[in-house]
Amino acid sequence: MERQLVLEGGRNFRDLGGYETDDGRRVRHGRIYRSGVLAHLTSDDVKRLDTLGIRVVCDFRNAQERRREAMRWTRSDLEVLSWDYDHRVVSLRTLLGSEELTPATSRSAMIRLYRSMPGFFAVPYAALFARLAGGDLPLVFACVAGKDRTGLAAALVLSSLGVRREIVLEDFRLTEQAVDLERVLAQRPDRGIGLDPERGDLLALSREARGPLLAAAPEYLEAAFEEIDSAHGSFDGYLYERLGVTESALEQMRAHLLED
Repeated sequence: MERQLVLEGGRNFRDLGGYETDDGRRVRHGRIYRSGVLAHLTSDDVKRLDTLGIRVVCDFRNAQERRREAMRWTRSDLEVLSWDYDHRVVSLRTLLGSEELTPATSRSAMIRLYRSMPGFFAVPYAALFARLAGGDLPLVFACVAGKDRTGLAAALVLSSLGVRREIVLEDFRLTEQAVDLERVLAQRPDRGIGLDPERGDLLALSREARGPLLAAAPEYLEAAFEEIDSAHGSFDGYLYERLGVTESALEQMRAHLLED
């Protein structure tokens, strides 16, 4: 089954089904999806997504991003969850401080971002896990590029289901095949790519200096997991202490999302 759903107005929309877990089971297809921004879907895109029966959208974008690119995919039975937080956490200027952007400082900034995300986005991530445990499926979670906030969420979910770390990293890297963010930045300046609202700053940089900001580098995700282990002792400790995911909730998630 195809993992990526190519949508005319969509970005980086992928089915998380099919991955094998450490006990030999597989994540069910058609239950949970990850995506970039859903604000520019065409009527044909909407029809196609409606056939998936998606019940819940977890929109990880901040209020400023949601105002700039409002999601127009609506149905009476489609629930959209969103959260308000300081947009500066995904701000290029905040990440860099007074540093000049070079390939090295760009990479370091992204590693700092990923170290901060498990804590900063604990509230929306906890809500995502609660919906999965409750069986509110099919579900899609999304941000702007579908790379950073969404990428970490996918990694947390897959890891909690028992998918091996190397496979989790492979799923993360697939963003670079699913969407060309450099091309989006150059050709569609009206559309966000994350790290907003500094698109002008990004365009003013050399491609080499900008590259690490747009990459789905495994070391970024590994930095997030290192921070989780440092702060909570283990991945399971993070799930329980920060996200409130109990063993019972994990069992419910696995029952909903894994093949027998």
